[in-house]
Amino acid sequence: MNSPITGKPMKLVREADTLTFRKETFNIMYHYYLCESSGERFTDDRLDALNTVQATNQYREKYGIPFPEEIRQIRGQYGVSASKMSEILGLGANTYRLYEAGEMPTVANGRLILSVREPEEFIKQVKASSHFLEEQEANKFIAKAEALIERRRDILYDIGLSQIVLREEPPNSYNGYRRLSLPRVAQAIAYFEQHIGNLYKTKLNKLLFYMDFFAYRNHGYSITGLQYRAIPFGPVPAEYGRLFLRLQDEGKVSIEERKGKDDQYVEVYHPNISFDGGQFSEEENRILQSVAKLFSDKNTGDIVRLSHEEQAWKANEGDRQLIDYQRYAFGVRGSGGLSD
Repeated sequence: MNSPITGKPMKLVREADTLTFRKETFNIMYHYYLCESSGERFTDDRLDALNTVQATNQYREKYGIPFPEEIRQIRGQYGVSASKMSEILGLGANTYRLYEAGEMPTVANGRLILSVREPEEFIKQVKASSHFLEEQEANKFIAKAEALIERRRDILYDIGLSQIVLREEPPNSYNGYRRLSLPRVAQAIAYFEQHIGNLYKTKLNKLLFYMDFFAYRNHGYSITGLQYRAIPFGPVPAEYGRLFLRLQDEGKVSIEERKGKDDQYVEVYHPNISFDGGQFSEEENRILQSVAKLFSDKNTGDIVRLSHEEQAWKANEGDRQLIDYQRYAFGVRGSGGLSD
């Protein structure tokens, strides 16, 4: 961004600060452009959004308020329109649609919406709203929820047989304020295969780390919802062994054993799906492009050495701790798409 005073490019500055939202104060990494000639500070819409989302993310986490993506998913699983969901929950006519677009619900409304993630609770709400729903309409919604209950039982049975269970937590600062999305992980692997190739396990773990932390650094959300842990070889998805086995069981990736140095076998990952950029936003696609550009000419050793320079790894490696996105993403090296 150029200074409106001098017309010269300004420096992007990040510094620890606080921001107040709904009368509560939250610690954030405040972003602004500095005109070094005049000492004046400036922001644009992108930086204002990044500063604000850090506070609102923490507010949602603190009070258990679902995120817009979750709010859309909850409605989508029942095939209900936004206006009809508002009626079922007793909200204003356009309220649910506004929440999906990013408006912050009250704590009470947020918890009400989150409760109907469970189909049993959704059925209760539909029955309580029967006085203004057509009987055929109410029956259709109830049948959809009952089918979802049955499908979840089948899934739990299948998972019980395979024993490949991944921890899936609500959005928080350790998953980049996004629920784990295995389809997004698989799509990222497909992209890296197409643009980088030779996805050795250690290399792939680092690519996923930089992708998610660059995304959080730029926009306040991860791409996949993965948690990352600091281990001797650098930051890795917290349950990477189970993660890749689960993706293999679902047919999304194949694992090849390839002979490496000293006749030791190493794992190489290949996607069984084609990359679909429509599964990501424009900003997320730019992050993928940035990661590919940064690492396409680097081998596994280069990426490991770079990851060992990250404070995110240095501060957590001793105890193999989970890495906090909010605390460490803004110090991650590499451009990741946001110009300094």
